[in-house]
Amino acid sequence: MNYDGELAAGRIVRVVGDLIVDVKDRNDKEEPAFCGAVEIAEMCKPEMQVLLVKAKDNQKIIKKNVLFVKTDDGWILADPKYNRSLFKEAFSQRKMQDFAEYKSYRPLKAEEAGGIDFELSGEKGEKAFVFVTSIYHQKDGYAIFPQKINFFEIKMLEALQQKIANGAKGYIMMIAPRENCTKAKFVWDIDPTAAAAMYDAKQSGVNFICYGCKIEDDGISLGDRMEISF
Repeated sequence: MNYDGELAAGRIVRVVGDLIVDVKDRNDKEEPAFCGAVEIAEMCKPEMQVLLVKAKDNQKIIKKNVLFVKTDDGWILADPKYNRSLFKEAFSQRKMQDFAEYKSYRPLKAEEAGGIDFELSGEKGEKAFVFVTSIYHQKDGYAIFPQKINFFEIKMLEALQQKIANGAKGYIMMIAPRENCTKAKFVWDIDPTAAAAMYDAKQSGVNFICYGCKIEDDGISLGDRMEISF
């Protein structure tokens, strides 16, 4: 899939808040930019390189979005809004073996299913429900998870477990938005509260899968499936 506009290079001047950084462009013009994830803002440091795109909504006060940041580990896709589009593209192209038995998907509204992203359907009425999320941290070549969890994600886990109790399958599909990891690993030390919630979800039947990304100059696509260590 293509990016939502032309990429522009910049560098971080300062971190303003959980989701806002000040950046300078190539002409040293300084302006604020929006980070799509708290975890990305926490990684940001002065002089770090970023790639920006213009916000599609002209009514927004902040006109630029941070699309990529360059950390010591390389470039990371910083905007989680691409997750759902990456899933839809990969599903339509039949790239994900985990979902081979399902023939169609339906995007779900937040109020419809507690924050679950997709309902999948098979030819014989089989159902699966999928939540798609990014995992940004890495260590020793592993994409590590879980990261921080909020109230809405806790409610999503409850909704997903209820779907399983009613006979459907439930999945948490993690996307590692980078190219330098080939495996994923569950850890307790990033956020023990999130780890406990995810561990309980796995024990209740939630399936965890993880994919990397293939990053190119003109777009991004889902990469290879990663083995997960628990």
